[in-house]
Amino acid sequence: MGHMSTDLAADAPRRSRRPKRRSRVGWIIGGVVLLVLVAAAVWVGVRGALAANELKQALPVANRIQDALLKGDDSAAQQQASALAKHADRAHSLTSDPVWWLAERIPGLGPNLSAVGDVSASAARIADDALPPLVKAAHALTPDSFKPVNGALPLAPLVKARPSVVAADRAVTAAAASVEKIDTSQLVGPLASPIADYRSKLTQIAGFTDAADRATALLPSMLGHSGTRTYLLLFLNNAELRATGGIPGSVAHVTVSDGKITLDNQVAGSSFGELAKPAATLDKATQQLYGKITGTYMQDVTLTPHFDQSAKLAVAMWKQRFGQSVDGVISLDPVALSYLLKATGPVTVAAGTPAQTQLTADNTVKTLLSDVYAKYPDPTQQDLFFQAASAAVFAKLTAGSYDPTTMLEQFVRIGSERRLNVWSSHASEEKSLAETTLAGGLPAQTDSVKSFGVYLADGTGSKMDYYLTSKVEVGVSPACTRTGPVYVLTVTITNTAPTDAATSLPEYVTGGGAYGVPPGTARTIATVYAPPGFTVAAVHKDGKNSGVKSVVDDGYTAAQWGVDLKPGKSSTMKLAFTSDSKARAAMQAVITPQVHTPKTGTLTVSCNDALQ
Repeated sequence: MGHMSTDLAADAPRRSRRPKRRSRVGWIIGGVVLLVLVAAAVWVGVRGALAANELKQALPVANRIQDALLKGDDSAAQQQASALAKHADRAHSLTSDPVWWLAERIPGLGPNLSAVGDVSASAARIADDALPPLVKAAHALTPDSFKPVNGALPLAPLVKARPSVVAADRAVTAAAASVEKIDTSQLVGPLASPIADYRSKLTQIAGFTDAADRATALLPSMLGHSGTRTYLLLFLNNAELRATGGIPGSVAHVTVSDGKITLDNQVAGSSFGELAKPAATLDKATQQLYGKITGTYMQDVTLTPHFDQSAKLAVAMWKQRFGQSVDGVISLDPVALSYLLKATGPVTVAAGTPAQTQLTADNTVKTLLSDVYAKYPDPTQQDLFFQAASAAVFAKLTAGSYDPTTMLEQFVRIGSERRLNVWSSHASEEKSLAETTLAGGLPAQTDSVKSFGVYLADGTGSKMDYYLTSKVEVGVSPACTRTGPVYVLTVTITNTAPTDAATSLPEYVTGGGAYGVPPGTARTIATVYAPPGFTVAAVHKDGKNSGVKSVVDDGYTAAQWGVDLKPGKSSTMKLAFTSDSKARAAMQAVITPQVHTPKTGTLTVSCNDALQ
């Protein structure tokens, strides 16, 4: 007994000390883990700050690269590309180690770190995979390569640059896709704003490379590299508005062979007269909204915003009269011509009229859309002047008498304002064009942005739209309890003609009382196209409940109304739409190109007043 008792007593202290050893070990392990976590946090924080700084420095470098590429300075572009590569690679290296990967899995903190990592990786892809071929393409496609030689645009540089452009566009598209999925609403403020800016810039660059990709694919074939092409040119008159800009005041037939463009024939739009029946089949919605005149008058083919339909009607009318088929149709307006004159300099127009006129970038719009009607009361002389003016500009362009850098800048501006529309009878080309703003169709939609079309047409039968101004404002409410988000759009139209317009302006401008419209009054037909799935919920005209004609056109809800405005008067239509989707999206509007660029604005919309 005594021996056993002694053994137990001796063992007791040893058993009581063992937990203490484990406790010390636990504290040591815990301390080590804590130190590791603190070190990891410091590591991630420092590297994150360094990566953010690299990305911050990379953004202005990207701007300088784009400027250099547009100017054709491939040496400067290469230099800036090297600088961007260094910033991007450093940022990517700082955010791609195992510690960073583990930290991305931490709830709350993870999305912020993942976003920085994704942006860094996309910047590295741009620098490493997109810029080298893009700079190589820029070396082949200098501004001078777009200048005619012996009357022909050189197509070989476009063909040579094609592989590099394709490689650059693929890399940029992939980089853009990787950051498009980032949900900035989940990010802390200091990160959300710069990442949104980066994504916006990347979207812009993607648009640039996409345009280059399509240009190098389409231009050689469309300019006759593989065989002669023929086109109709529609010179639109914004003083008498139509959906895509104005009536076709003049129509020209051109031939293109291996880059050489020849003007074959040009006639006034009014010379086609009225057809007994539409030149081509009109769908039901077009007839309901714009009437059969869309297909029976050359001057009315652009009533519809579907430029592909306008083009097919114009082609059919031309073939009926001249027996010629064409490969495509191109339209542009006098405002676009004024932009081109910034590159060509002044042109002189004679037209067999009593006096010569010099057109400049500053006076072209006023001369062609206002002064000509006072100077030449005879419509025949007016038509001769319009034809001579377009021919003079055409001759200077095909002769290469312009500054190529300025010309490229102005074409970008013309395209962004939707003053140039292109349709091809070749299916593969038209499919590629249909995905661009050059197609002139209804606005494309995305999940995050809903685009409305606002199209204006003259109902006076005159040239009063030279004095028309417009303003479009858009806004979307929060998700309302009963309807979900409500999308609100206001269209304000103003007649800025002089108060004595009825007597001071030529009868050809006022309409002289035709169609029951008093001289000096401007009648405008407005049509708003809402995205598919949208429904008109409320309409107010000048603050009072109103109605509109509502027609579904190609899945879009088209709301149409008319307004007569005396000189100095305005009218505002407010339309509210609900959507079959409860997800809230941003809102924007595409507007008919006009003499005076439409003003735009943003509305603040609450659930209480959205439908009031």
